[in-house]
Formats: sequence, structure tokens, C-alpha cells
Amino acid sequence: MEGTTQDLGLSFMLSSDGLKLLARFEPRGGGLAIDLADLKRLLEAGGWGKHFLFPPFLGEVVKKCAAGEAFEQVIGEARDAEFAIQLDSSNMAAYLTISPAAGGRPVDRVLVYRKIEELGIVAGLDFEAIDRAIAAGAAEGVLIAAGRQPVHGEDGRLEDMIQEMKERRPRLDEKGIAHFRDLGDITIVQAGDRLMRRVPATPGQPGETVLGQVIPAIPGKGAMFASNLNGVEFDPEDPEVLAATITGQPVRVPNGVTVEPTYITPVVDLSTGNIAFDGTVKVHGDIQAGMVIRATGDIHIDGTVEAATLDAGGDIVVKGGVIGRMDARDKAEGESASHVHCDGSFSARFVQNAQIEAGDSIYIDEMVMQSDIAANKQIVVGKTGSQKGHIVGGMALATLLVKAQVIGSPSHIRTQISVGINPRQHDLLRRLSREREEREKALEDVARLIAFAAQNPGRIPADALAKAENTRQVALERIQALQAEMDDLSRQIELGKSAQVVVGRTLCGGAEVQFGSKLYKAAEEREGGVFCLREGELAYDILPWETAKKQAG
Repeated sequence: MEGTTQDLGLSFMLSSDGLKLLARFEPRGGGLAIDLADLKRLLEAGGWGKHFLFPPFLGEVVKKCAAGEAFEQVIGEARDAEFAIQLDSSNMAAYLTISPAAGGRPVDRVLVYRKIEELGIVAGLDFEAIDRAIAAGAAEGVLIAAGRQPVHGEDGRLEDMIQEMKERRPRLDEKGIAHFRDLGDITIVQAGDRLMRRVPATPGQPGETVLGQVIPAIPGKGAMFASNLNGVEFDPEDPEVLAATITGQPVRVPNGVTVEPTYITPVVDLSTGNIAFDGTVKVHGDIQAGMVIRATGDIHIDGTVEAATLDAGGDIVVKGGVIGRMDARDKAEGESASHVHCDGSFSARFVQNAQIEAGDSIYIDEMVMQSDIAANKQIVVGKTGSQKGHIVGGMALATLLVKAQVIGSPSHIRTQISVGINPRQHDLLRRLSREREEREKALEDVARLIAFAAQNPGRIPADALAKAENTRQVALERIQALQAEMDDLSRQIELGKSAQVVVGRTLCGGAEVQFGSKLYKAAEEREGGVFCLREGELAYDILPWETAKKQAG
């Protein structure tokens, strides 16, 4: 269709109030054949396309033009731009939506800012985003104000100031395995050395909604040094730092560090006599038969232990081996075996005719022969990548894991392996629970006394109140330590249900593997694999060599 609206007899105009768009048709000798697309092109050409059009009325215009009848018809209207501002449910964000003008007036910047003021939006305004949206004339959910989330405080922490510090309680991974073997040498510090820093908690930074409402930050929890830490004191130049007061071995303990005195001797024999020491003992040479070493800390021996007794409150490290005697005279005198006990972990190159008990784990580099060894967590015999790692004869008992390259011998020596439930752990858990209950009851009594003193000033002597506060602090720290120990024990007991015996290369005839009441006796030699409980039954999965080698490592 060609021609102007005047030529065609069709024209467009606004109503007298300027709000309605009208179409007027004056026939030029007959009807006008146009379709809806033609009508819209005529509107665009005349500059009316921006108005809001009513589709049904446009259809009527097309029909009336075709009929050749004169008419004046409303086909649209001028609409002003509209806007809305929405707040989210938490008042942390405000969004601007602008419906564009359709032949009417654009959005008024003044009205937008007036609405922002009416809503009380005062924080986090993005003026550039607002002005861009107004200039564009249209917007769909544009973020124009954003609140500020609070930054919660960080908890205080205790930070080691020396790299090599003994951890008295090594922690397990999510599978219950402690991935370390080398228990290390003794680190010695001197009096005055700075050992641990207390990093204070931070208060955090408050947040703010777009309405200016403050969102409080949660302050971090402060870290506290335990009371009665031996061998340390607060640094006189910095009360947040613990420094050594004696020469000895630094040991990290819950909520602090202690320094254990260290006794060093070339050998232990008749010339030195038995040793009982409150701290750590370091022996550069061998331990002769019949000698006894008892230490509240660690025992480190560079040589070999022969039919001796070792008892440590920490770890025991033997660079050589532990050997017992087997001749008739020794048996009669009750000195046929070496007796070793430690609350931590035990490591040695080899063990023969010995009794070893560790509160944590046992690590043997080469061989365990005709010995009874027990660990609360795991027993690992053989270094990673080594062909050595034999358990021959005797018994190996652990809660979580026993690993070795070879279990038993070709001569069918009876070799007993037991994993899983450890009754001693259940007994200890019950004892800890009883102590915690007693401590909590005592804490309640002290809390009542302190509350009475607060409500009745002067009724309780100052020294008695100070003693009560100290008792309260000690009780709180002990309850916290008891709970941590109980949580660790409960986790170990639960992990014991998924205990394993891993055989890297060979399971020999005569070997016995026991999981609780389930017992497997090897009648003949078998390839390396893994014992585990599956649906309540004892299973042995033969593994490909490379996988078994990796497992045993």
C-alpha cells in the first residue's frame, strides 16, 4: 500500500485532552483495503507508534475502512512511564522496575528519589545505577541499594612460635588413620624461649540493612590458656605469649604448651641404674637387660633395648630394636621379654620376644617376631615401598587397623591378629563420663556461691570469692578436656566397626584373624588382601598386587 494517510482518507490525532489516540476515516470514493500490518506502518510513519495501542480497536479500523464508512475510532492512548521499588524480605536489597512510557511522559527522576525517601532507604544506594535506569527509560529489577552483611568475629587461637613442637594427642583423619610414622627427635628449648602466642578474638563488624538498621556481628570466642601449665610462664614483655622457664622438650597439650625436663644419658646399665624421671628421657646408646626406665614424658633411645622395661606417659622411639631373651635361665627369672608401655605411640626398627602396649599407635619398620603388641588405634609394620614388614608369631591387637606385608610364616607359626571392639575403650569412656558428671555438679555448687556473692556484696570474703572463681575456671577447663576426650573415644569406637586388616603380599598358613566373635584361620598360604566385616560376616578381598602394595604402604 502506498500513499499518505491524507491521500487515503485515513488520519490520526489526539483527543482534546491529549490522552486518547484517534483514527478518523473519510472515504475517497470507496473503501480502503488495508490489513493490520499496513495500519501499524501508517502509525509508525506518522510518529504515533510509541503510543499504547488497543489491538481489538485496530481490527475494527481495518474492517470499517474496508467497508468504506466514515468513522472516528479510539485506537490507543498515551501512557506515562511508571516505576516501582521493591524491598526484599530481609531489607538487604532494593530493586527498581520502570515500565517505559508509551507516548506519555518519561519517568520523573524527582519522583523516583522521593519514593526512595518515603520507603526509608538510606544505606547502600547506587546512584549511578538509578540514573542509568531513568536515562534508559526502562528497567527490570535493577539493584539500586544493597545492605551490608555483618562480618562475624574470628575466634581467638593459640599459635605455635616454634616449628618442631610435640603434639601429645595426634588426631586421626576422617578414616580414623594417623598418617605419620616418624615420631621425630627431641626438640630442646631454653629458659626464656617464646613458645606460644594467644591471638585475641576479633569483635567483627556490624552489618546494615538498606533502611539503616544495624545488624550486630557475633564476636569471636576468646582462646584461653589452660591453668597449671608446667615449665612455662607469661612473657614479662607480652602477656599474650608463653615462654619456657626451664630447659626441656616443648609439648603441645590442650589449650597450651608445657616444657618437660629432659634427662640425657649415654647408656642405661648397672652404672647408671634404673631411671625414673618426671619429663623426657633421651638415651644415646643401648638399654641393657634388666634395666627400667620410667618417664612422664617421652623416651627416645638411639640404640637397642634388650629385655628391659620402658614406661612412658608420651611416645617411645627406639632407633634400633627391642629384643627379649628366650633361654631357660631368663624365663625362670622372669626376664625373658622386654616390657614396653606408653600412653602415646611406639616406634622401632624391629621387635622380638617383647610385650608392647601403646595408647595410640605402633609403627615397626621391619619385623615383629614372637611378640604381643597392642595399640588403641593402629599397628603398621613395614615402611612405605619396603619389601620388609612381617608379623611372625605372637599377637597383634588394635582397634582400627593392622597393616603388614606378610602375616605368619611358611612354617605355619600361629600368628594372631585381632581388630575391632576394644573393651578398654568402653571402660575408659564410662570413667570419663562419671568424672564429667562429678565436675559438673561441683561447678554448679561454685556457680551458686558466686551468684550469691554477686547479689550480696561483702557477704563472702574476697579471698574465698577469688578461690571460687579459680575453682570455677579449672572445672570449666577440665570439663572441656573431658568432653574432647570422650568425643575422640566415641569416634574411635564407631570407627572400630569398620576396622581392617591389610596384608600387602602374603597371608601364611597358621595365621588367625579375629573381628570380635568372627574368626578366620588360614589353613594355607593366600595372596595379599584386606579383611573387613561385610554385612556382619568376615570377608577377605584379594586385591591386585599394585593395589595391595599401596594399601600395605
